[in-house]
Amino acid sequence: MTTQTRSKQSEKDKADPKVIDLLNHHLALTSDLYSQVKQAHWTVVGPNFIAIHRLFDEVASMAAAHGDTMAERIRSLQAIPRGTIREAVKESPLPEIAIGEIYEEGAIRAVLQRLEIYSHSVTDAIEECEKAEDPTTQDVFIDIQKEVDLQAYFLRSHLPSDAVMNESGDHAPSTRSSNGRHR
Repeated sequence: MTTQTRSKQSEKDKADPKVIDLLNHHLALTSDLYSQVKQAHWTVVGPNFIAIHRLFDEVASMAAAHGDTMAERIRSLQAIPRGTIREAVKESPLPEIAIGEIYEEGAIRAVLQRLEIYSHSVTDAIEECEKAEDPTTQDVFIDIQKEVDLQAYFLRSHLPSDAVMNESGDHAPSTRSSNGRHR
């Protein structure tokens, strides 16, 4: 006969409810990001369709993996993930992506905008985990941040260089001369 034992956390190991809420918020945000990137993946059009279609699939897969990681972290803290679509709708700050065909540059900009909102939120989560003295959850968010930054770089690389914006939202000067060479 096997006996099941439930591990008990000591008082000092109990998760901060703010960290659980933070993880659940990001689980919802990630679910929304996933669904919106898939929408762009399905509806992007243009001469570079296949490359962008595949890139969007990579971004969506990343978001799905992040959601799974967050839900598993929530469970490891002996809490319950709130990962339904309804939770995503209530919690997510992402603007709704357009329904219909989206030409490739517009689709890239739309996905990039949502990825940047997600990135800023993850950065805030890293800081909140530090305040809550939860280095393990902080590491989860740091790992997520690295992947988000990489995907944002991939997306930006598909935009014309004169359209790249700096941190203040201004157009960054092009580093290419009119003949296409770097200055």
